[in-house]
Amino acid sequence: MSAPDVPATPSRRSQRSTAKAADALAERLDVLGQVVALSDHRLDPAAADHARVALDAARGRLGHGTTHTVVALAGATGSGKSSMFNALVGEDLAEVGVRRPTTSSARAAVVGDGASGLLDWLGIDRRHAVGGPADELAGLVLIDLPDHDSTAAEHRAEVDRLVEVVDAFVWVVDPQKYADAALHEGYLRRFAGHAAVTLVVLNQIDLLAETDRAATQEHLGRMLAEDGLVGVRVLPTSTTTGAGVDALRRELAARVAERRALLARLDADLDWVATELAAAVGDTVPRPVDPASARALANSFAVAAEVEVVTDAVAASHRRRSAHVAGWPPTRWVGRLRPDPLRRLGLDKERLTTRRRHGGDHDDAAGPDRTVTVPRTSRPAPSAVAEAGMDEALRNLSDHVGNGLPHRWRNRLDDVARARRDELPDALDRSVGAVDLPTRRPGWWSVASTAQWLFTAAMVVGVVWLVAIGVVAALGLPELPTPSVGRIPWPTMLALGGAVCGILVALIVGWAAAVGARRRAALARRALVEATASVAEQLVIRPVDAEVAALAELTALTRRLDR
Repeated sequence: MSAPDVPATPSRRSQRSTAKAADALAERLDVLGQVVALSDHRLDPAAADHARVALDAARGRLGHGTTHTVVALAGATGSGKSSMFNALVGEDLAEVGVRRPTTSSARAAVVGDGASGLLDWLGIDRRHAVGGPADELAGLVLIDLPDHDSTAAEHRAEVDRLVEVVDAFVWVVDPQKYADAALHEGYLRRFAGHAAVTLVVLNQIDLLAETDRAATQEHLGRMLAEDGLVGVRVLPTSTTTGAGVDALRRELAARVAERRALLARLDADLDWVATELAAAVGDTVPRPVDPASARALANSFAVAAEVEVVTDAVAASHRRRSAHVAGWPPTRWVGRLRPDPLRRLGLDKERLTTRRRHGGDHDDAAGPDRTVTVPRTSRPAPSAVAEAGMDEALRNLSDHVGNGLPHRWRNRLDDVARARRDELPDALDRSVGAVDLPTRRPGWWSVASTAQWLFTAAMVVGVVWLVAIGVVAALGLPELPTPSVGRIPWPTMLALGGAVCGILVALIVGWAAAVGARRRAALARRALVEATASVAEQLVIRPVDAEVAALAELTALTRRLDR
């Protein structure tokens, strides 16, 4: 092998360019790492696996530095690939013969030394050191691959494994099989984005007539362009005559000296991955849950939690207690025949608080001025209609958020929205039980109650007095003295006045209680709706928004990766 006295070294401009490319590649790999971290359940498994494999391969290869450039000689059986391998390294290392295929496993020739770790990572055991540090190809790791069209499956698997991790390709074809579909469809089109690290060698040109060589080379060039490998250099060679071998060696020496092949290969891999990811994430940027969908979901939860039933119970309980405390005493017993609506729902917190304070049932969470939290209410489970309403609201929310997104993402958002669906009834029940319902007695009830008892006492005194007068008269006893106001006796005034005033106060109390009941029902409804909306926020909206944020970040990262 001819070699100059001084090995080729990259210029300062080339070094700066390589350093800049290395920094850009490192940034893209960091972005890809973030994409891989977000890929689970969000990307098609094939695209996610390709991204993960590409990331691992890139990091693994970069871990062995850019000192060496790994170039794979690949070709079909009989293309002269092994002969080219020997010609380039200047030694007969690869077996050449009529037996086909002649290359059964990959063989590496290292020009120089120091590539043992890299070859271990590549999984190549058959290795040879050739040349020296002054060789024009110093730093080259040339790999003679098995034949890609071998009938042995393990040979093809070895080719497929190594073409994924080498830095550059040299595809060796011959005049008889350069148009082989297995080559073009299985490899060249597949690596169309790797044109910058691809060379094609038209070997055995000595078998062609002088007049056919240019036409064959031109036809091969057109086929490569159709494969997507536009601008790939085609070198005509013959290992028999030595034609073109020096040109190929100079081409490889230039690429080794630049030390850019690895960076270009990895960049091409990232372009490939970025194209797949861009197709997977689509063009629509995910958006968080809109207010209208959040309100619709909260409303469906309020229906399922029977907010209206509870607010009606708050109003009815207020009216009942008002009548019990400040109603007309002779008729108060009638109200006791009906159970307290809040007690029936298990939401009579005032009663529970009193029992826990004075009955020895201690609750650290309930201070002297705090009502207790009801762990479970007595409300019935949500009806089928309410359950269906929640399901529809969940479906509408995920459909609206996922509008325009890839099908996989829409399904993912639906899964996230419904992930805690089974917890909703209990969560809604607990939220209702935790609301501090407006059940405290207003101060004016005590004033009205005192007045009622005074009027009732006056009525009783008047009635007793009148009865006594009647008994005395019936027994023929001396008539009791009966004072009067004008013509109305005091007993009659006390009995009728006490009754009329008590009924009048009861009517006023009933009217005030009705007004207060409506106000308390409105306060209770607002608090209950906020509580059920909080359940929707915690169990559905926040998880969905978090997933949307992850999808939006994945979209942004993919766009950064796609240069």
